[in-house]
Amino acid sequence: MLLYLVRLADVLGVDLDEACRTKLAANAAKYPVERARGRGYKYDAI
Repeated sequence: MLLYLVRLADVLGVDLDEACRTKLAANAAKYPVERARGRGYKYDAI
């Protein structure tokens, strides 16, 4: 399955490294560690 993903990304011209870094940055902005870590509910639910 991983090989298929890598091949598909190559054919489509997607830079997997850049896509992963972009996604990690978006998640870091959406779920800040200091507000979300160790809680069973979303940090903005209260």
